[in-house]
Amino acid sequence: MIEKKSQHFVRDFLFHPSDIKPDGSSIKAILRMDENKEGWMGIPHGGIGMGAVMDLAAALPAYPADKEAIYPLTVEFRMGGSSVKVGDSLEMTVSEAEGGAQGIIVGSDETFPYLSAAISYTKDDPERRQLIAAYLPEAFSDMEKSLAELPYYKNCFVCGVDRSAPGLKRRFTVGRDRSGEKYLTLATAGLSPDDADTFGRFQQNGMIHPMAPMAVLDETMGWAGFLASASGAVTVFISYTFYRPILADEKLVFFGRVERVRGRPRARVMFWASGGAAAMDDQGRLELVIASQGQWMGVPELTDQMHREL
Repeated sequence: MIEKKSQHFVRDFLFHPSDIKPDGSSIKAILRMDENKEGWMGIPHGGIGMGAVMDLAAALPAYPADKEAIYPLTVEFRMGGSSVKVGDSLEMTVSEAEGGAQGIIVGSDETFPYLSAAISYTKDDPERRQLIAAYLPEAFSDMEKSLAELPYYKNCFVCGVDRSAPGLKRRFTVGRDRSGEKYLTLATAGLSPDDADTFGRFQQNGMIHPMAPMAVLDETMGWAGFLASASGAVTVFISYTFYRPILADEKLVFFGRVERVRGRPRARVMFWASGGAAAMDDQGRLELVIASQGQWMGVPELTDQMHREL
């Protein structure tokens, strides 16, 4: 029997209907981090909180109806100051702000936010676009034959292959950038018919919900950092610029490259990475549709988890 897809699938995945409370120019909600939202084992995937903020921001009264008043859309997320676990219920508020919106998610017993967000309409970052364009191959065929597969989890929202709940089910690979000196980690979406029921399911009105590519890019860049630093890590800061809406049936290539590593394994490690998502046409040519950069902090316990559970 084929399961009927809800028109509001992403909203239903993220929230219970009674947990969303509009409040004038703000929306308050409870975000329940059940096991369907897991990333690292026992820890919610960072893309869930990011996606929840984007979902509620699009429901604000002042959210622009015209895409020309939105794109480029830049959003910055700061993570940390909280030890959120699967099973926790978080309080979030998304509000209108000058030129965009802002959001905050906190644990009920926490002093510092689990996540804070700043969303800016029609804001670009030309330097980031230029950085990524410099190592983005012109065509997917330039890299696909030299890729090696990376491991995966069973229940992770992004890479879990044995989930009973809906998930993105992405597989990651690694190659080299144009210079041949740095790892380039990759994932794809839309290249297989099965993707319509995984990545492609996280859509609304024929457009991919921002949560899906943000979560995949977070993990893609995190993999690049792991390969360079030998450390599992959590996201400290991540920023995305969306250049246009992404159609649900587009073919996408996600890629990430580490830019800098500081510290050493089993001690304090930080790494910085860049990446993006590119739409692929019928000739395999790539168009940059999202640019991203971020900072991650190494956690020895997560490195151990990777060695033990992947």
